[in-house]
Amino acid sequence: MAFSSVDPVGFYGKSHVTASLGANHPQLGTVKTFEDGNTYVWAYNAGGSDINPTYAAQLNSAATNASVTVTNATNTGKVFGIVKHSTLTTGTYGWLLKEGFGTIEMHADNSAAARANLYIGADGTGAGAAASEHPYGYLLSAGVSGTSVSAFISCF
Repeated sequence: MAFSSVDPVGFYGKSHVTASLGANHPQLGTVKTFEDGNTYVWAYNAGGSDINPTYAAQLNSAATNASVTVTNATNTGKVFGIVKHSTLTTGTYGWLLKEGFGTIEMHADNSAAARANLYIGADGTGAGAAASEHPYGYLLSAGVSGTSVSAFISCF
């Protein structure tokens, strides 16, 4: 008997992180809306650093599909997703928040008012003022240097 679904079947929750893919894991790049109303994408941390909750991930230029890394560059490129629940250690798979409500870590020496656009800061942090033309969300409250702030995330 074949099973068909418009929405991918979720055998693992949005906090699940794994170093190896089993038969029941989603394919890289699978997008799913969970019961919290947020949309997530299944990704692989192909970079050289862990990506902690509240930090942004970008596509890894040396990899394919939904392989990501945390960036060192400020205001460079587009954000692919945010780690919302569990640290995505190097060489592991997990869900990134693609669209919905989350929390972002503001970069040191960077503050922004409520409803300001959110840009990529150094090392995956958030920045309120940037030369970048690629905002990935907006702040729901004022964000001050080095603190976590609520945001609406909308990645490309």
